[in-house]
Amino acid sequence: MNRITLLALLALGAFFANLGFAQEAKTLEATGKFIKNDKGAVVFTDDADKKRYYGFNDGVKEKVGDMLNKKVKLKAKVKKKEGAKITLMTFVMSIKEAK
Repeated sequence: MNRITLLALLALGAFFANLGFAQEAKTLEATGKFIKNDKGAVVFTDDADKKRYYGFNDGVKEKVGDMLNKKVKLKAKVKKKEGAKITLMTFVMSIKEAK
């Protein structure tokens, strides 16, 4: 009986612990510029609110390509980093040079 209770408590703890990490990615549609910071990360700055989004994976870096330091229209998935002050760009759906 004690084992069953212990296992049930562990399962409940694991379930509630995972709820905090399951942040849903949101869609960002914005105009702004991509730059490469001193650490080599790709950073998008939104023209409207000057918020920064960090591209952390190779897929984002590949899609940005030669659009660095150019004004672009962007549609991407972003996710707030849990326990940190940054927002990550996880996937670029479309990127076009803005006129």
